[in-house]
Amino acid sequence: MNVKIFCPQCGKTGVKLFSGLCRSCFIEKTCLINIPEEIDIIICTHCGSIQKKGRWMDSGLSLEDIVIETIYEYVEIDDSASDVAISVKILTIRGSIFECLVNVKAHVMDEILIQEFLVEVKVNKSVCTVCSKFSSGYYEAVIQMRADSRLISDDEIGTADKIVRDKIERLSNKNRMAYISQRVEMKEGIDYYVGSYKAARKLTETLRNVFGGVLKDSPRLMGRDKTKGKDLYRIWFSLRLPQFQKYDFVKYNNVKTQVLNFDANKIYLKALDSSATISVAWRDYEKLKLIARKDDIKLAMVTAKTPQLIQILHPDTYQPVDIELNDELRHLHIGDELKVVEIDNILYVI
Repeated sequence: MNVKIFCPQCGKTGVKLFSGLCRSCFIEKTCLINIPEEIDIIICTHCGSIQKKGRWMDSGLSLEDIVIETIYEYVEIDDSASDVAISVKILTIRGSIFECLVNVKAHVMDEILIQEFLVEVKVNKSVCTVCSKFSSGYYEAVIQMRADSRLISDDEIGTADKIVRDKIERLSNKNRMAYISQRVEMKEGIDYYVGSYKAARKLTETLRNVFGGVLKDSPRLMGRDKTKGKDLYRIWFSLRLPQFQKYDFVKYNNVKTQVLNFDANKIYLKALDSSATISVAWRDYEKLKLIARKDDIKLAMVTAKTPQLIQILHPDTYQPVDIELNDELRHLHIGDELKVVEIDNILYVI
């Protein structure tokens, strides 16, 4: 018995079948893409991030671009299509509903097919986790800046504010929890409440590299995350700035010195007697004693010069004072002025 092969769609016989249809009917029945007629998306009202698979993700796109990008994400291309070109156009916007036209051009069995699909995208507004925490004043760490035996100066506060502002702006590009939820200025110093613990640590490191000081951190138990089975802590970073500032004068191991600089690791000093440089780790900070401020530096005039000595007038008493000549002072001439500081009734040339 001879069985004739025929297409059940058009009735053609003696033809090769593709998925039970002849070539022409297969092409005609092919749907180039599979896409839902209705799509829902959830967008944060405040920052524009999108919720995908239960997670909030930054977009950085306009609402229209988010709608178009979401449609592309839902497109499933049919296995029979090749050289597929897809374009999306927003036709109308009715409140939160975007009516869109999806145009598809592709090859199927060497034939060019063009198809159109109408898709309705509904935009639902919500508030993402980060924005919710920010608006509620949530924070994971506090940076407390204080100074040892003095008040923090207005210049130091201004510098700290700029450091925090610039650093937070850079950190927030990769960490959306990098924000300052609160800034509290008080007589004894300033506090920064930071959304992210990691951001707070990086901020503290940057501040300490500029201001130096002694750093301590203190975790405090605030509760427990039952879903993850973890204790929740807030960290207090206490940054205590030194009693001295740059160019003040300190005594270290009975050597009188001037503070040249400091960073997060060390304090750099210059001995007043020998001009030798000394570096001191912050763990030895308590061994330093403030003996004069940079404001105590005064100008004195050179009144005489010999091969071994120069004579200057005391800036307060105007009495002549002889100072041994060294290589740093040989360029001076009578009538020149130089900077001096008096410590323990001894004048030192700066």
